[in-house]
Amino acid sequence: MSGNYKPRDKTEDEIIYDSKELWKATIRCADDMSEFFTEFAELDGDVFFSSYNKAGSAASHYEREKNISKMEKVGKDWDWQKGIIGDYRYNDI
Repeated sequence: MSGNYKPRDKTEDEIIYDSKELWKATIRCADDMSEFFTEFAELDGDVFFSSYNKAGSAASHYEREKNISKMEKVGKDWDWQKGIIGDYRYNDI
C-alpha cells in the first residue's frame, strides 16, 4: 500500500462479516454467562475461577465485536479513537 492510503467506508461484505462476528460473540457470551450463573446458583454463590475467566473473556469479546461493528471506516492501521478498523481484519473475505 502506498503512503497515501486513506480510510474508506466499509464495504457491504465487511459489514456482513462484522455482523456475523458480533452474532457469534453474542451467542458465546450468552452460553458462557448462562453456565456461570447456573454454577453460581448451584454452588450457593461460589464459582470456579475457570468459569469466572471464561465468562469474563466472553463478555470482553462481545464488547470488542460490538464496538467494531459500530466503526464505519477501514484503513491501513487500527485507530480506535477515529473509528478506523485495520484492513487486515478482512483478509479472509
